[in-house]
Formats: sequence, structure tokens, C-alpha cells
Amino acid sequence: MLFSCPSHPFRSFLVGGRTSPMEDDRLNSPSTSVVTLEVLGHQLQLSQDPNSKHLGTTVWDASMVFVKFLEKNCRKGRFCPTKLKEKRAIELGAGCGLAGLGMALLGCNVISTDQTEVLPLLMRNVERNTSHMMQANPDSGLAASFGSIEVAELDWGNEDHIKVVDPPFDYIIGTDIVYAEHLLEPLLQTILALSGPRTVILLGYEIRSTMVHERMMDMWKQNFVVKTIPKAKMDSKYRHPSIQLFMMEVKDQARYRNPRPTANQFPESSRGSDEDGQSCEAEEDARDAIASENIMDLELLRIDDWEIRRLGSMAARLLQDVKIT
Repeated sequence: MLFSCPSHPFRSFLVGGRTSPMEDDRLNSPSTSVVTLEVLGHQLQLSQDPNSKHLGTTVWDASMVFVKFLEKNCRKGRFCPTKLKEKRAIELGAGCGLAGLGMALLGCNVISTDQTEVLPLLMRNVERNTSHMMQANPDSGLAASFGSIEVAELDWGNEDHIKVVDPPFDYIIGTDIVYAEHLLEPLLQTILALSGPRTVILLGYEIRSTMVHERMMDMWKQNFVVKTIPKAKMDSKYRHPSIQLFMMEVKDQARYRNPRPTANQFPESSRGSDEDGQSCEAEEDARDAIASENIMDLELLRIDDWEIRRLGSMAARLLQDVKIT
């Protein structure tokens, strides 16, 4: 697990100079072994062990901000269940599994991954909450909209682990998975290996080191189209100035050599407006992709003057013996 912890994880949430409601109802404290959080009408129960030697056994604040962001924005646009149903998502550095469970609640088929030491706790949380969801009242629509979630080991940069989870994915998610500069490169390479031409990457984390943050942003902007989610899009009770959410797509589409795409192959792109026009973004991205591929096709057809003269000469020789009657 690759969570950051240079400062105490259970610091106060301050909004506008005063303690926010998140601080008053704090659940993930050092003395709490089970965190309960209502997400999309369902009470998620997550076992944690904040006093263990592994950072992945704690429900970190950014994961709570992430799932409450999904909840707030799921009624329309790219995060509504009808858009996410059957989409494939992978969670990196899943820890206790909260972010992955949030995506599964919206209909995604999720693979939650982490290092081997964290997998027993992650699996326990997934099994417990999946069982509760499948027993949910069918009238609520919850059981029908729930996708699936499974657990797998994935060490960043491990090619065998990456191959087993069968990329590419429609969505790559992660919360509080950045804390040290030496981990940025393996994280980047893992994201690229898991991505396809229209993968949407959703990452949330708390800024604890300005140096690491600046280096991370520099690497991301070289490789991705990066969009910062505005605070206004987040739940008013689950946000903090130090916690940011990012939505990204791979810049270098030439690295993918897939057949010509169609609109229904793509998840909604993170490009463009976040307003009501989101429903058309997939079709627009499809048209852009096809236009881009057509341009590439034309590039392949371009030939230089020498080649034109050579082909003209060949045609002239072939036509010498042709008699037109």
C-alpha cells in the first residue's frame, strides 16, 4: 500500500477557519476498528487497523471525499449508474477498499488491488459489504445497480501482476496513493500499462509535501490531459483545501493501436464542460477519434515528389504498349 502519513492521519478538517461537520462526526479515529459511512443510501462498514505498521489498513480522508463526490454527481452526467454499468474499473492502492466499493455501487465491475500484506483486510471488507449489498431490498434499486468487485495483488511496475488483471480499463482510480517521489515513476508506468485509448483516470489525494506534489504534477502534465475537480463539485461536508481530486486521460494516443473506435466503446471523456452537455461527450470524442484516425490514414498516403515521379515513369512504360481503339 502506498499511502502518505508524514503527519497524523486524524487531523481536524477546517473549512473557513472553523471545524467542519466531518470533524464533529469523525469515525476513522485511532480507537475505531470499524468505520461506517453512508454512500448512495447504503451503510458501508469498513474494518481498519490504524495502529498497524502498514499505512494501507486505514480509511484515509481522501477516499471519503472521493466516494461522497461520486454520490453528489451520480444523478446526471458521466457518473450516473446508466453510464457506468458494466464499465471496467481498477483501484490502485485500495487499502480498505472504500473508493472501489463506491464505483461498484454505481455499476462498475471493479478490481481492487494492493500489496499482499493488505489483501486480507481488503478482502474482508469487500466480502462483507458485497454480501450486504446483494441482500439489499430490491425495491430500492441498489441490488440491481450494483456491479461487482474482486480483489487482486498488484505491485506497481510488476508486469506479471498487470497482465493478470487484463488491461485496458475504462476507469483507473486511486485515493491517497502518492507520498514519496521515488514511487511516482512506478505509479506512472503502471497507469500507462493499465490504460487504453479512452481510459479515464480518477485520483484523489491529500497534499502533504509541496515538493512531491510539484514533481507529480509535472510528470502527470507531460503524460496526461489533467483536470482538477473544483471544490464546488464535492460534497460540502466531505472536502478540505488540502485534498484534491483529479480527472485525467492519456495524452499520447499514438501508443494505442486499436481498431477504429465507436461511441459506445468509450466511457465519458473528462474533456470539455462538466455541465449538462456531458451526455454528448462520448459521441463527440468518438467523432474526434475517427477524424484523428482519418488524418493518420492521410499521413500514410502522403508520398514525396521523387516517389510521384517514379510511379509516373512506371505508368508511362506500362502504357507504351497499350493501343486505344
